[in-house]
Amino acid sequence: MSKNNSSFFKSKNSWSEIKDKLLSYYLPQYFQKVLMTNKSIFYVDCFAGKGKFDDGKDGSPRIALQIRDTCISQSRAKNPKIDTCFIDLNYEDELRANTIGYSTKNGAPQIISGKYEEQIETLLSDKIGKNVFLYIDPYGIKALDYGLFSKFADYGFFSIEMLINMNSFGFMRAACRAMRVEYVLDESLDELVEYEPTQVDANKQSIELLNNIAGGEYWQDIVKDYNSNKIDGYQAEKRFSTEYKQCLRKKYTYILDMPICIMSKQHPKYRMIHVSNHEEGCILMADNMFSRSDELFVEIQNQGQLSLFEHDVQNNVVDRDDIQQKMLNFISKFSNSMTANKLIAAFFTEYGVLCKSGEIRNIWADMEKNGLIEVTRIPATTPKTGKPSKFFTEDKSNNQSVTIERSKS
Repeated sequence: MSKNNSSFFKSKNSWSEIKDKLLSYYLPQYFQKVLMTNKSIFYVDCFAGKGKFDDGKDGSPRIALQIRDTCISQSRAKNPKIDTCFIDLNYEDELRANTIGYSTKNGAPQIISGKYEEQIETLLSDKIGKNVFLYIDPYGIKALDYGLFSKFADYGFFSIEMLINMNSFGFMRAACRAMRVEYVLDESLDELVEYEPTQVDANKQSIELLNNIAGGEYWQDIVKDYNSNKIDGYQAEKRFSTEYKQCLRKKYTYILDMPICIMSKQHPKYRMIHVSNHEEGCILMADNMFSRSDELFVEIQNQGQLSLFEHDVQNNVVDRDDIQQKMLNFISKFSNSMTANKLIAAFFTEYGVLCKSGEIRNIWADMEKNGLIEVTRIPATTPKTGKPSKFFTEDKSNNQSVTIERSKS
């Protein structure tokens, strides 16, 4: 349902807390690691809002600025630099007032009044060779133009990462409307927040708009299958999300997503999608998503009650045997060995965040013991004892590497 945009910032709701935790737990790791490239970071909050909620809780701009200042003060990089930019169409004055205390020696944030989709290309045009991070949390789906995401991959940045809030349910609802298909509303999603709802009618313009958002026409087949009762609404949303990530993989190497469900067995309110070309960033975000999804399950869905079983990001019970079989099948697809980090990141991109990266390494240890995989480690022996190394963690600073392949025997 649509709501007046001004009401959004009265108080910080539970799903906003989860989104900001996902961001705030990841940014310190991202900033510290990427600063060591000795190239500056350009951080953009593309829908920054007021910077602070009316109940006094910090919004994403203030969270990012606090982390920026801490990371720069602790960084071992030469001349660490993080430039920040906040874009919002409606709240320039409030945003300036709420971030004025962060105009320190680390630089005042750049604040732009306008639409992200109209400003971002100009902003990024001179950032060749720099590290870019885009936090894209729009008020509606209209601004999520896949064509822009595709362009960003070719800008020549040293690195780029994006954290995108995709309202996948809202997209499917609009898609059905555009194709004159009735979408049965899940009552639990009656309060679905769309502060700038996308106006969609059954016409050519709406079809083109949705094609541009989705990055193709594949969504139309999903709506047809839903309309013919081949799939239900849950399956339609999940299939759209899967195919949307496949589109992003045409331009980016590693794609993760975390569905935000306020109650178990409910349509996701939206999906947080992380986009990266670097395996280390993918692994850090995967571990972060797993931890945040556990908080979401216990603190919000279960109202503080602990579960007997560990759940993955998709809210399924973690099945170690299933993960091991998937890993074995996945490794078998490759004719050559892969480094440990690339294998973990590629596995999570293929199957989703089924567990933490540490559990993947524990599974590898069992697989190696049972002769299912072959592991090459450098150094092959421990410096102190000369015994065979057993680590599965890569450490470039210590010239420590691991490659893995399926056993040939």
